Amino acid sequence: MRTHSLATAVVLPGALAAVVATAAACGGTTVTTPDDDSGSGGSGSGAAPTTELTIQITYADDPPAEGDTEPTDWTLTCGPAGGDHPDPEAACADLEEVGAEGFEEVPEDQACTYEMGGPEVARVEGHVGETDVSTEFNKSGGCEIDRYEKMGAVLAP
Repeated sequence: MRTHSLATAVVLPGALAAVVATAAACGGTTVTTPDDDSGSGGSGSGAAPTTELTIQITYADDPPAEGDTEPTDWTLTCGPAGGDHPDPEAACADLEEVGAEGFEEVPEDQACTYEMGGPEVARVEGHVGETDVSTEFNKSGGCEIDRYEKMGAVLAP
């Protein structure tokens, strides 16, 4: 929740009134403001998305017998949510929770259980805010399974 001081409360309505008056003088321009506190500038801002990712899901070895096992390629943008990802809103919400830290590799000296969680391999490239991303997720080993699952709808819509 955003907290405003008295000075901010007085300045914001005055600034908004000035923008509306200027827009009215220009003849029919519509002014919109973002409804959230994401800092994305709203979907009508024309600015580049804060997040742009290319996601490719493939299957190592033998794919599972059930479900869609064809390799999948998606694009995901956030700020505003978009791309051809099956559920960009949910993916962006999950990505906001984990942030760029969700793309960090498991340290080589990390103790992890030895288990197989599935043949899925996800290759992700792009940027989250100012952070460049180029990594691979898989489900071989407890740490990698956890890392994959923390991405939520980004990798499993």
